[in-house]
Amino acid sequence: MHVQTDRLTLREFSTSDVPSVYALESLPEVVRYQTWPPRTLAEASSVVHEIIATRSESPRQHVELAVELHDGAFLGLVGAWIDGGKASLWFAVMPEAWGRGYATEAMRAFIPLLGNVRLEIECDPRNTGSWKLAERLGFVRESLTERAEEVKGEWVDTVVYMMAAWSRAENVVGHRTGTGG
Repeated sequence: MHVQTDRLTLREFSTSDVPSVYALESLPEVVRYQTWPPRTLAEASSVVHEIIATRSESPRQHVELAVELHDGAFLGLVGAWIDGGKASLWFAVMPEAWGRGYATEAMRAFIPLLGNVRLEIECDPRNTGSWKLAERLGFVRESLTERAEEVKGEWVDTVVYMMAAWSRAENVVGHRTGTGG
């Protein structure tokens, strides 16, 4: 899979992305609301190899793409776990890219690749960047579960945003797709 927007390229991961994933996921501010602590280089390598291995799934249930500027500078990733008629989405971008619209642009390009499924974004309600992005994309807040799970020794709430397949045409536009990768 390969998608280009006005500013970004979304592409399949390769083993050469291990240092970039480590640079992203070793930052405490990036993984603050994740269930895992900052990753080691070995953990980042394992993650990238697992992402690459999922390409052989048929049908493909796990899709994760690297996000970079057209000059090749790594910005982050977008991903989805597709199960039946539902896709759970996630994203992460380097802190220096926060507030510049890159995550919104990347997600708008990524979502059409997922097919005709219900979309969900689940996040900690304290993660204002994530839920504001969901709302910008046209997702609707569906539920809030208090003390939903224990994360890093703390019971945290979870908010779920959803977008029905029928509403996507109005909310997700403006990308060009290509092949390669």
